Amino acid sequence: MMQRKQVEPGRKIEIALRVIPQAFNYATVPYWLSFGGLWALIRNNGIIPDGDFDMCTYYGHDFKRIEKAFRGVPGHYVMTKAIVDDTNKDKALYCAYSSQEGYLHICLSFWYLHDGIRYYCHDQHHEVEGVGVPQSGYFFRGVPAYCVEDNPNNFRMVEWPGINQQYKIRVPRAAGVMLDHLYPDWAYKKQHYEVKPGVIIEDKMVSYHRGGAISPYEVHVSSMNDWKNEGHVKRELEKSKEKWLIRLKNGK
Repeated sequence: MMQRKQVEPGRKIEIALRVIPQAFNYATVPYWLSFGGLWALIRNNGIIPDGDFDMCTYYGHDFKRIEKAFRGVPGHYVMTKAIVDDTNKDKALYCAYSSQEGYLHICLSFWYLHDGIRYYCHDQHHEVEGVGVPQSGYFFRGVPAYCVEDNPNNFRMVEWPGINQQYKIRVPRAAGVMLDHLYPDWAYKKQHYEVKPGVIIEDKMVSYHRGGAISPYEVHVSSMNDWKNEGHVKRELEKSKEKWLIRLKNGK
């Protein structure tokens, strides 16, 4: 088996910033950065907490076309798994891509629109090998749809600190609103890293705690058909908003 080469951290970021626009533009699919990568870029001077890039697009785009696009970019990216819609397995909710040359992993969430909220689903990726449906159903969290409305004016290309300025990443103009929504202030304060000057990624972390994104819009469905059951969705949202308020009050 060929051993992966060691890649300097800043080089990993640069390659990701180079290949992501290439792949999505080739597939003619809109995209944006979110979750840990967006937090790193906006709040943490470009230092990524978990060593991968969390990309997003809209539910319904052809994940097989995107897979083909990633195979054609530098880094020899291959799709390692995909969570698919149980009612239409040609539609994905989450895909993961791994570089055979040791570059950053790229994760892609397909955001589902329901009643003014864009929902993402990726927590069940450990339940899927290859392409499949998670046994425990789909756990969704959401943000207001206006944050990522499909309009070019709602996004901008941003330079990454410490990286060649010709390589940029697409982010929502409402990035600050999204981060305040997904990672409230108390969550930021629980991010602690051992950081060396000039290092883009530092694998050695101390007092590391990352509780993940939270949302007042959380919905669990056993099947994607459950989105048609408005009573079920309403009950799920009522429970999630109660939990959200408790977490905000307790700061955990």
